[in-house]
Amino acid sequence: MIAADIHQTADTPGSTTGKSSGSAPDGALTPLAHPLENPLTSPATTRLLVCCAITTLIGGLTACSVNARNAPPEEKTFAFSGKTLNVKSHEIPTDLVAGDREDIKVTRWFDAKAGSSKTLRWDLKGDVLDLEAGCTGIALCDARFRVEVPRGVKVLRDGRRTDLRGRK
Repeated sequence: MIAADIHQTADTPGSTTGKSSGSAPDGALTPLAHPLENPLTSPATTRLLVCCAITTLIGGLTACSVNARNAPPEEKTFAFSGKTLNVKSHEIPTDLVAGDREDIKVTRWFDAKAGSSKTLRWDLKGDVLDLEAGCTGIALCDARFRVEVPRGVKVLRDGRRTDLRGRK
């Protein structure tokens, strides 16, 4: 018998404590009340829960991935007669191509998951083509653009020179 964990009640012959730790019948052995550490607040349990949460989050984001390459293309053309075009792409991947055309043709691929608040814009004001595609809040989205310009037009990307300068 382990004396630290169990003792006899006061009415049992040979009892040395004279006290009972619970409301057991006379002569019954009862466990002593020991406060135990809560296993849900231990450091090991906390680390395990954090690891499970991170794994779930990463798995959830992977399952909800988006890819603009799989999205259907949208096209828009803009009349343009200038010599220089500044394309503001807001860090969205944008292909700049010189072509045999007189206008500017923009193709956009955009993919977002349901529940995303979309921000889509493509405007030409003067010599600035402003392209924006994104989403806000807790959302997943992806975008790409392709801009075809007339040959001979000097093209800037976000105000910086590019090597795109088609021949006439």
